[in-house]
Amino acid sequence: MSLFSPAEGWFHKKVSKDEKMWMVIALILCLMLFVWMILWHVYGRQNPSDLTYRTSTAEFTKLSEAYIKQNMVGVDNGIPVVRPEPNSDVFLMAEMWRWSPVLILQKDQAYKLHMSSKDVMHGFSLQPTNMNFQIYPGYDYVLEFKPTDVGEYKVICNEYCGIGHHTMIGKIVVIEKDEDLKQYGYENLKKAPTPIAETSGTPLTEAEMVLMGEQVYTLKGCAACHKTDGTSQVAPSWKGLFGKEEKVLENGKEIMVTVDDAYIKESIQQPNQKLTVGFEKTPMPIFPLTDEELDQVIAYIKSLKN
Repeated sequence: MSLFSPAEGWFHKKVSKDEKMWMVIALILCLMLFVWMILWHVYGRQNPSDLTYRTSTAEFTKLSEAYIKQNMVGVDNGIPVVRPEPNSDVFLMAEMWRWSPVLILQKDQAYKLHMSSKDVMHGFSLQPTNMNFQIYPGYDYVLEFKPTDVGEYKVICNEYCGIGHHTMIGKIVVIEKDEDLKQYGYENLKKAPTPIAETSGTPLTEAEMVLMGEQVYTLKGCAACHKTDGTSQVAPSWKGLFGKEEKVLENGKEIMVTVDDAYIKESIQQPNQKLTVGFEKTPMPIFPLTDEELDQVIAYIKSLKN
């Protein structure tokens, strides 16, 4: 911006030949970009999805968990790994702070990817292809795509979603043949066994309770915060947790509690009742677990001894 007013009569002054040339070039470029924008929207292969359904977090979670149980072939650091059939629907759930499941896809095969958020807004960023989409809770975003290059692709959350945002990294692996699984450490994956059926009058064995508890741990996303290898990043590790003395905050006062069945149930059903000292700022959502699932999770935690 000039500090002085323009000289009187400047508007009627003739424009020089050089300036006219640059104005014409700029106009042509703007028109070319405008036309290219329309053509890219019609013929481009990476357009944002315009197919979106209204849903609820409970409904999408139910669909996602059913899909994982049907296609699960293993677990990678607490995240279920699935290998869906080509030309099928694929589900990917975003939640604090993980993408679930890990997807193993076939090169040059089409898929219909359904994405939604379980809690807050997340940003889906597929690297290194630089595909970016916003994922909101309450919506099912459908992306039709066909992977054309093999490799391991990281799914990054590019929308800040809380204290564990930096740990929210998912994975999509594209293979051409089964032998390719070895280079990603997935050569020993196999179809997961059918979930144990709880028949009336026949209680589950302790080993079966632990197995079912691990399945709940995997499907409900507990691994996003609670690790089982002894490390504690954003929440206490479950390894060696049962029977341990923990310092917690209750009504603003520090008290010592013993991690037993009752404490674990209260921590899941009323996570804000007693806050573990050191993790007070980590929000824990309320998980709608059944009484059977609570007992199974407790059995699994008991099995994780030091």
